[in-house]
Amino acid sequence: MTPSSSVVAEKDETGRIFYTTVGHSTDKKTARTTAIKAPPQSRLFNAKSFQALGHSISAIFLPAGYPNTVTPDYLHYQMYNDVQEFCSSLSGLLASRGALEGFGVGDASASATQALLLTVLKDVCSRFTTIIGAYYFGTSLYPETKTFRFLADVINDTSIVLDTISPYFTTISLSTASPYIPSGSTLQIVALCMSGAMRSLCGLVAGGSKAALTDHFASPMNSKGDVGELNAKSASRSTVVALTGVLLGTLMVPYITTRTSIYTALFFLVFGHLLANYLAVRSVVLRSLNRQRSSILWSTFRNPKADGYSPVLTPGDVSKREIILDIPSRIRDAVSNKVIGHCSLGVSVHTSRQNRTFSSWRSLDHGGDADHVSWWLSKKDTDPWTNCALGCMR
Repeated sequence: MTPSSSVVAEKDETGRIFYTTVGHSTDKKTARTTAIKAPPQSRLFNAKSFQALGHSISAIFLPAGYPNTVTPDYLHYQMYNDVQEFCSSLSGLLASRGALEGFGVGDASASATQALLLTVLKDVCSRFTTIIGAYYFGTSLYPETKTFRFLADVINDTSIVLDTISPYFTTISLSTASPYIPSGSTLQIVALCMSGAMRSLCGLVAGGSKAALTDHFASPMNSKGDVGELNAKSASRSTVVALTGVLLGTLMVPYITTRTSIYTALFFLVFGHLLANYLAVRSVVLRSLNRQRSSILWSTFRNPKADGYSPVLTPGDVSKREIILDIPSRIRDAVSNKVIGHCSLGVSVHTSRQNRTFSSWRSLDHGGDADHVSWWLSKKDTDPWTNCALGCMR
């Protein structure tokens, strides 16, 4: 009889082949099947027990097709991000206890109406902060993702510190000696309102920057990931980490009652939280350009080496030279790290003309069918490529 063969390819959720079966047959009685496994994955039922457990955990907490459907910096960022969320959940318990004491829990003279009014006041401050923050920072969250991602946790830790120490503001009594300084109860109310406003601002900034990071992680060079799945898997990991921190915190918080122990625990938790978040943001290698990355890339290219070769940095090289907390409009020299100018995007021509520090105008792009005009404005006796502002008129 005529020999025949068959090939069966099994694919995962992303369409990537992970198991291939090749069968050869000459008649009905004789058949031979060869299984070819595509590395690095193996079939779950053929793996050992601990390997099966590892595959199950990966399927639950990692995106389908990992690591081919995410960027190489995804795992490092998520590891540090889980550590900072664990520290945040522990410090959040101390903050919650301080906020409850600030609302009057444990005080016989406090009433439910006072706590309700304080909650409403705190909520009003939070909502106004969200509106104002979205107006001022909305367009900067995507290009300055790393800066705002770290800044969000700095703001969050400030909110945690204010909540934790708010009960101790009632012991301050300076209003009798200095009538312009509010009393301790007023300082406590101000601290709680500022805490709510900062926590709201943190949610706004963190949400925008996380969306940009998720879009980056789902855009590897040779494939495309699923943004929705990345968000879902990130939420599941955050739930497990936060739950672990809360359960561990319930065993520790009852023993942290004195002012010294509270401040000590809060210091280490906040320090660990910020350190883990800084390492997480530092591990991200973005392939898009903003003002800081553009200045690093361009100033390095304009300073050739001794042999005359002008280096072109890779995204990883640019990422290592980035300053996480810096004013976005600053332009620095990549060699000396000195501020050599400022760059403003979207500045109107009328506003730019009113700036008397600029002396020359030079049109770079004014096509016949273009709907905008781009200008470089340079100062006298300076390099026109380093001290500039770009304005667009539509």
